[in-house]
Amino acid sequence: DPVGNGSSVSGGEVYSFQTPKRSSKMAELAAELAQTPGQSVAPDHSECPEKTAKTPQSSSKYMFLLLMHVFSLQLQSKKKEYVATTPYRLRKRLAAPDPYLESESEYSASCSEEEDEEDQKEVSTVLSGRKTPAKTKALSTPPPRNTLAKKIKEDKMSNLVEEYFEAHSSSKVLTSDRTLQKLRKRRLNQQTLHDILKKAPLAYAAEIKELNQQHESLFSKWMLQLHLGFNIVLYGLGSKRDLLERFRTSVLQDSVHLVVNGYFPSITVRSILNSITEEVLDHIGTFRSPLDQLEFIIKRFKEDSSLELYVLIHNLDSQMLRGERSQQILAQLSSLPSIYLIASIDHINAPLMWDQAKLSLYNWLWYETTTFSPYVEETSYENSLLVQQSGSLALSSLTHVLRSLTLNARGIFRLLAQYQLENKDNPSYPGLSFQDFYQQCREAFLVNSDLTLRAQLTEFRDHKLIRTKRGADGVEYLLIPVDDSTLTDFLEKEDEDV
Repeated sequence: DPVGNGSSVSGGEVYSFQTPKRSSKMAELAAELAQTPGQSVAPDHSECPEKTAKTPQSSSKYMFLLLMHVFSLQLQSKKKEYVATTPYRLRKRLAAPDPYLESESEYSASCSEEEDEEDQKEVSTVLSGRKTPAKTKALSTPPPRNTLAKKIKEDKMSNLVEEYFEAHSSSKVLTSDRTLQKLRKRRLNQQTLHDILKKAPLAYAAEIKELNQQHESLFSKWMLQLHLGFNIVLYGLGSKRDLLERFRTSVLQDSVHLVVNGYFPSITVRSILNSITEEVLDHIGTFRSPLDQLEFIIKRFKEDSSLELYVLIHNLDSQMLRGERSQQILAQLSSLPSIYLIASIDHINAPLMWDQAKLSLYNWLWYETTTFSPYVEETSYENSLLVQQSGSLALSSLTHVLRSLTLNARGIFRLLAQYQLENKDNPSYPGLSFQDFYQQCREAFLVNSDLTLRAQLTEFRDHKLIRTKRGADGVEYLLIPVDDSTLTDFLEKEDEDV
């Protein structure tokens, strides 16, 4: 408590007197009475002789008044318990001495004015002595200007944000209708695009030609290593088709050789084996499976030691040849002493196709042949937005889409493809009706309701794998927009994968 500690308290905060008096006198008197309770202490008025005050008659009267003052101060402090919200800068300003009070006034100050100045100094010393203000009156001081400006700026920003979302909350999202179909220029055909790309100038043509000449100097070395029982694989950045073609025309002119374009969308292992049996071995007939055909080729090459065959495969890691069964058959072919294989790969993860058994059969020698040549021929069979597409799908696109579907979905598509191939000789074949197709799928345990089948057909329709049309009788017919040869190759490849 300020009074109990002997500190000064302004009397104007408790009572309003007519004539101002020094509040420190009452505190000094209380301190002296507490030390010597039996004596009476008279206030000293030597500082202002003009004004005199009455001396108390007895100490008991002053003790009573002092207790009344202390009691009233405690009541006031309990009623008005405020937490000082004065900023640190303002407290520092209050704690600093006022230059106006220290300066000499032009007027002749009276004792009461001097006492007021002393009271203000005492209040300032009390405020400066305290680290944290406690239980004082809240000063009504205006906030700093930067705080007001910051608050106004935040209010403006919040208003702008609310106005923006109110303006755009009800607006409709518009999708642009600018598609390739609305271009003034028509799409090109495949041959026109190929001619345009062929006329495009090649950057660093002289450096690329010199690099390819360095690779061509290795042709004789490749031939020696092929006859020593190794197979050669070429890797590196750029198309290696022209390099292998120069190897074929310069070295293999007088030898029996087979060129396999792995980037063809309709290439299969069966077609490669058919080329060997029909063109090289002059065999006329069919085989039950590719494995039987492979056994026949191995048997013939072992029996006749004079047979030699050079196989050049462009893009051995293509989409159509990277399957497990295809790689196993090609690896067994390359292991024959009379078959020499030289191939190229372009995918960065192509070596992951081969396990230890396949690598031992291939017996590769790796050559880094970076050519920096563009993949013009390899990418000519891919779907392009610049080329006008026909109604049929490429086999690579068909295989790629179906591999992303479930096993039941692939089985449903397989049933439809088999039924369409069975009726390929019927020129008036409208397609398979939905009810008949549902019965076949239900018998094969592929669907359990017509809703499940319609959901699968919707996915096929989104990928443009099937086409639906209504006949004259109002029945819905299903048709695969793929030519018969491509559909046959697809089913054969599915049989190989299974």
